[in-house]
Amino acid sequence: MYGGELCASYTLGLCAPASPEASKRENWWYYSQGGPGVYAGDVHYYSFDWDAREDLKRIDTKKCKVSLLTGEYDYSCTPAMSEAVAKAIPGARLTIMKGMGHFPMIENYPSFRPFLLPELQFMTA
Repeated sequence: MYGGELCASYTLGLCAPASPEASKRENWWYYSQGGPGVYAGDVHYYSFDWDAREDLKRIDTKKCKVSLLTGEYDYSCTPAMSEAVAKAIPGARLTIMKGMGHFPMIENYPSFRPFLLPELQFMTA
């Protein structure tokens, strides 16, 4: 099996069970297009090379509003992980999206949109 297909197959599990199969396969297609080592490099970077925990408390949400949206089925960036990030950023908003996975904008945009629009309104208010 080509490595890109293997990595893409991992992303299928990050989608919510009720997401349309065609949308999950579309996401698989995007991830299967990466060249050798790209996905592994991404995972290594955000798992080992980059750690923003100390920087989070310096985000000024009076200057730059922060809204975190996380899917209840996301085991790559779990709701608990997102909650920890939200607590570390004074003034951040957190929404746990019921029925969503890691790729809500691809896997089920019609269900994602009601979560997204209020946060975009918040950003522009």
